[in-house]
Amino acid sequence: MVNNNPVRRLAAATVAVAALAAPLAACGSEENPGRPQTTEQSKAASASPTLCGVQLSTGARKALLHLVGSNEFESSGSQDSLGNTAKALVSGYGENGADDYGKEYDLCTVYGSTASIGIDLSFHLPEGIPTSVSPKFKKYEMGELALSRPPKASLYMKCSSDAFGSDSGTVLIQGDLTNTQAPSRDDATVRKENLNVLYSVSLAMAKELGCEGDADLPGQFSLPQEA
Repeated sequence: MVNNNPVRRLAAATVAVAALAAPLAACGSEENPGRPQTTEQSKAASASPTLCGVQLSTGARKALLHLVGSNEFESSGSQDSLGNTAKALVSGYGENGADDYGKEYDLCTVYGSTASIGIDLSFHLPEGIPTSVSPKFKKYEMGELALSRPPKASLYMKCSSDAFGSDSGTVLIQGDLTNTQAPSRDDATVRKENLNVLYSVSLAMAKELGCEGDADLPGQFSLPQEA
């Protein structure tokens, strides 16, 4: 019998369209391993003071935007990135301990609106604080030691936390910011901005790990004295 009910014909057509749209939506939601595409959602996220699970201060956000050369930023991370990286640090320390040449624990990469290469933020578990540092770096009194030059900044902090196990003692953590797009010549402003962003990320990691006394990092950023 022919179905002449217009309501039933409309419902059938709606189901058919939904069935065709489902695989297209699934295809469009695949994770992009490279630079994230610019969308209205990512633009809205870039206006937020949150970066890869890290709550940025107004100053840190301005510093980041200047570093990426844009009035907005995108990132490869999510709100879970900070927690996931903290868990990876704990797991890595339990399996391998400290290792100067070991695994790099990535937080995320940050991009400007047009750049194809971004700023990398990551952590390591070094065996010790470096005793010999390239003269291209400026040394600063922050945490155990902070180093900064335009293409790279590092911050060393000691974390005493039950997250690493009751017998772990104090764990040395190194935060890194790498910006291969930055000029190699010295620039005091870029050095300060590198430290501002890296400090924010490192403090967030110290809090996430439950480091005693926030790993001796200050409650807010100001350019520390040179060491």
